[in-house]
Amino acid sequence: MEWIALAVLATLYVVLAVTARRNARRAAGSVAASEYAALHDHVTELPNRVLFHDRVHQATRAAARDGEGFAVFVVDLDRFKVINDTLGHHNGDLLLCTVGARLTETLRAGDSIARLGGDEFAVLVTGVRSTEDAVEASARVRAAIAGRIELEEIGVEVEASVGIALFPAHGDDPEALLQHADIAMYVAKQAHSGYAIYDDGDTGASRENLALIADLRRGIEDDELVLHYQPKANLATGRTAGVEALVRWDHSERGFLYPDAFIALAENTGLIRELTLHVLDRALAQTRAWMDAGLDLHMAVNVSTRNLLDLTLPDQVEALLETHGVPADRLELEITETTIMADPPRAKAVLARLSQLGLSLAVDDFGTGYTSLGWLRDLPVTTLKIDKSFVMPLATSDGDAKIVRSIVQLGSSLGLQVVAEGVEDQASWDILRDLGCDLAQGYHLSKPQPVERLEAFLRTTDSTSVTGGLSAELTA
Repeated sequence: MEWIALAVLATLYVVLAVTARRNARRAAGSVAASEYAALHDHVTELPNRVLFHDRVHQATRAAARDGEGFAVFVVDLDRFKVINDTLGHHNGDLLLCTVGARLTETLRAGDSIARLGGDEFAVLVTGVRSTEDAVEASARVRAAIAGRIELEEIGVEVEASVGIALFPAHGDDPEALLQHADIAMYVAKQAHSGYAIYDDGDTGASRENLALIADLRRGIEDDELVLHYQPKANLATGRTAGVEALVRWDHSERGFLYPDAFIALAENTGLIRELTLHVLDRALAQTRAWMDAGLDLHMAVNVSTRNLLDLTLPDQVEALLETHGVPADRLELEITETTIMADPPRAKAVLARLSQLGLSLAVDDFGTGYTSLGWLRDLPVTTLKIDKSFVMPLATSDGDAKIVRSIVQLGSSLGLQVVAEGVEDQASWDILRDLGCDLAQGYHLSKPQPVERLEAFLRTTDSTSVTGGLSAELTA
């Protein structure tokens, strides 16, 4: 019996030993998995900010030892927020993974890549001996990212902006290099230049812009944006035909700000979607108030490139019309030529859906972009607005007069209403009337006014027969 007991004990020992080794391996695997997760991005599986910091720190020591420089890039995808918002987070993640794979293919020995968060990546480029080396490397990075990426049931064109910081000229530690590369990236994005190298002079302006972005988000929530209105008139009768509403920002500290101070920031940071919906909401609320007061005014809202490429825009517009009880035929959306040509097929699809709602569509600043006449014929637009750069010198420039005449004739042949912007004097008014242009707006009639003054203006004119539209504009 004793040998049986010994055999049992021996077997038990083996089982316990095997189990212990298995548990140890599992524990080691669990620790390794935890360590990996702590140092890598869970979407792309690229190194994260923590691991990238460590690799930049190692690069600083190696550079100090070997006397060789390196560069840190911050890479931001253009239009990612639009894609993520309109196509969903799953497609957004697919896009990030594809970009990560493309960036990885550009790496050389000693280089490193990381995802910092959102649509921002960081790249460590070693062996950089000059600014030219860094610029060439940034061109390789942008070229690797650029191009069409096929997502689920749709393809998207991708581009990126790159900010460059050099060691040791722009910092000697990971945090300083990343911060300065981020500032340079922001400058590149603002200038639409593709890349930018950090400059000490950028810091103050960039920080001011970042603060303004935060203020704008708060300003939208606190209803600091107001609309001013500029009347439009029927050139044939001289009667008021509608108004255009221009957005202003009554900043709590900086005072009254015009669109050129904040619209580009909103466009480049993704806030334009929220801003446009806010302006549309306020403009429709005012339209409803005018309807209740017996004023028959139509209304239009300018939309940006990001807005027009947003597949959810038609549903958002429809919901706001229902919220305020405004018929769709009272609304006109204005787009610029450059907005349409950013992605013509996608723009055409969104415009078709908007047109199906029953609202009108206008091409703003016509003559300054590159709209194909074929696209113009096929788009469901109802109005052409001649850019003021052609209208203001109309009385003194034969060349501009010929351009305006051609646009009026084009609009007439396509059955479109034509509006002239920037009418500043009686001579221009008379020429436009004789050319057969439909509507005019500009300082010759009135400057933009707050709603109270606009209503007083309307009470002194015959505004009961409205032939034009009310436009809530973001860019004027």
